[in-house]
Amino acid sequence: MVKAIVLAGGFATRLRPLTLTRPKPLLPILGKPLLDWIINGLYESNIKEIILSIRYLAHLIKAKYGAGIDRGVDIKYVEETKPLGDAGPLRLVDEVVGLNETFLVVYGDVFSDVDYSKLLSFHKRKGGIATLMLTRVDDPSRYGVAVLNDDHLIKDFIEKPPREKAPSNIVNAGVYVFEPEILKYIPSKKPSKLARDVIPRLVEEGQVYGYIHEGLWNDIGVPEDYYRANMRALKYFYPQGYISRSAEIDSSAEVIQPVYISDNVKIERNARIGPFTIIGEGARIGEHTYISNSIVFSEVIIESSAVVKGAIIGERTIIGRWSRLEDGVIVGDEVVIDEAILLNRGVIVLPFKEVDSSVYDERKIIL
Repeated sequence: MVKAIVLAGGFATRLRPLTLTRPKPLLPILGKPLLDWIINGLYESNIKEIILSIRYLAHLIKAKYGAGIDRGVDIKYVEETKPLGDAGPLRLVDEVVGLNETFLVVYGDVFSDVDYSKLLSFHKRKGGIATLMLTRVDDPSRYGVAVLNDDHLIKDFIEKPPREKAPSNIVNAGVYVFEPEILKYIPSKKPSKLARDVIPRLVEEGQVYGYIHEGLWNDIGVPEDYYRANMRALKYFYPQGYISRSAEIDSSAEVIQPVYISDNVKIERNARIGPFTIIGEGARIGEHTYISNSIVFSEVIIESSAVVKGAIIGERTIIGRWSRLEDGVIVGDEVVIDEAILLNRGVIVLPFKEVDSSVYDERKIIL
């Protein structure tokens, strides 16, 4: 049986303040943690032996997923004592559970609808030591760029080239299939990178193939990526929108699809929600409030006559009456925003803060 290693240990500093209180794989996509989507995708491809490589806020991941029994999978944990990159953990996993057969590696910040069984079949047909899942992007400068021959053998692999010099727009999508021989290319107990230290050597030896995934795909490196992943998921899975049966929406409220409204949400009279808005479980939206193009995490309270446009609001935050949050605002968990507060474009508020005066400077960080 194929094992899958999910790399879920990074600090995700570029996603702060959202990742100050949770590891990146627990960020919600349509109200469900990213790691849920990954585990469900593996399960649906009949891959049920999963090793989570964890470090940052590891206890939160362990507490949520346990041994995986209730999800129909067997989850084991390998915890780094120091950062090992994305290649180093594979040697650590081998020491703990043994990697004696073909195995998968999945980045814990990749959101996609890939069929892992098709990827594995492709790998077996080609017969190389490694197969990279690839995807097409508009700007390849943020990724490892692959050049393929007619047999999908990777002839060249360039990490993060300038956009104008990229030889293609086909890039590393953060999912690998490896044979056990890959381990001899990875130093033991030393940090190393797959794209920098391992894949280029294998490409030189003609051992790496590329599987092009044409479906849904997003990496989540910065808040804009996270926002985009949610909106793409909304359009992809629920183009007409989704409203939970347990949501309570006053008959006078206006819902402009597409939106995603989770369980036990309460929306009061004359509120206006949408389009492109995701409301997390148990949130409370006051009367005459307007929310559009935003992500609202679970148990948020937005009081009456507030305006939220293009913002991301962390769990259990309270936004006071008549307040206004402009495009690009990110509010961490458990923030209290007083009445009649303006947060201008791009303002970031760290978790556990009370905001008692307006912030007029764009992109200011409230520490």
